[in-house]
Amino acid sequence: MRLDSVKTNPDVPKDSDIMGAVTYALNEWEWVPGIFSGGDYDLDNNLIERMQRLVSLLRRNSLFFGSHKGGETAAMYLSLVVSCRLNGINVMEYITDILNRCASWCPATPLEKYRDLLPDRWNQTKHDKE
Repeated sequence: MRLDSVKTNPDVPKDSDIMGAVTYALNEWEWVPGIFSGGDYDLDNNLIERMQRLVSLLRRNSLFFGSHKGGETAAMYLSLVVSCRLNGINVMEYITDILNRCASWCPATPLEKYRDLLPDRWNQTKHDKE
């Protein structure tokens, strides 16, 4: 393998960038064939990168929350938005639906009924029939 020849080449300094890249590639090599042999691997991590972008934007905007409680509230809403996106749910439809439903329920509503409104369990057509 060419990477091995670069690693054993005495002309390549041990602390060079190229040696660091070769060492990294060789350390990760056992997982590379799995990308092409298994259907459960992705060639990229764009989904995670897009989700992380939201966190980065939040970090910049969090300077303007005004208080620690404001930051906690924003983190809760961000988690809800990301969960909706991961489950393919339109965030505005989801929030509108759950707020309307919760407003019509009595205070003694069982906790399990609220849990059914979490993004991974929510199904608007199911809730429209209630």
